[in-house]
Amino acid sequence: MKLDQKKTINRLVIYFFYDADGIVDRYVPYMLEDINKNCSELFVVCNGKLTPEGRKTFQKLTPNVMVRENKGFDVWAYKTALEHYGWDKLAEYDEVVMMNFTMFGPLYPFSAMFEEMNQRDVDFWGITKHHGFPFDPFGTIPCGYIPEHIQSSFICIRHDMLSSIEFQRYWNNMEPVNSYGEAVGKHEAIFTKTFEGFGFKSDVYVQTDDLKEYTHYPLMLESLELVKNRKCPVFKRKSFTNEYYEFLNCCVGEPTVEL
Repeated sequence: MKLDQKKTINRLVIYFFYDADGIVDRYVPYMLEDINKNCSELFVVCNGKLTPEGRKTFQKLTPNVMVRENKGFDVWAYKTALEHYGWDKLAEYDEVVMMNFTMFGPLYPFSAMFEEMNQRDVDFWGITKHHGFPFDPFGTIPCGYIPEHIQSSFICIRHDMLSSIEFQRYWNNMEPVNSYGEAVGKHEAIFTKTFEGFGFKSDVYVQTDDLKEYTHYPLMLESLELVKNRKCPVFKRKSFTNEYYEFLNCCVGEPTVEL
């Protein structure tokens, strides 16, 4: 399914936000101001609390702001937002984007990315992919390993998949998520494999297959390469907050310094 021939694209962006203190830092409206230029509707769903100042920040960008209990991580925030609209209303959109607060950017306007992806014949797509692991470090993934997958910080679903019984059952039957490991195992790690298994076509904006032999996680560990040479519009907030031991398995933290 391509969108490049449509005069007007009806695109809903669901933005998931969480901050322990409910504070909306400046990088959030910076990103949403740009994404607003590329969508017809923005819906913000927050887990936990939101300061009055934070609410005002969001309301300058959209009247659609929901604050829910801090349960279920991003997975149940997306599920709640989808249920808020309902499947009949969602079927009116050409694309629904599910994105979250774990990215900084854009470093390049999102418009260039959307224009490029509008020309690709896909059912769902993202910005970057994780190249997988041959094992499951969380003990939560049904297949027993981390398959290659589109990273869940930004996933865009097109109309045909959005309206499919497979997509609707996936969310209607979503189990409770009680930990980060379960959020990975029940959603992020398996989403791409699950829907490709149903026959839906996927792609990513930033191609990194040539980096597989160097790293499983190009967005984190080859971030300068992606930004400088591959027009990646985002980089990970986790680059600045990750546990040292995770970096020391593969580097000494220089990717973030270089970026």
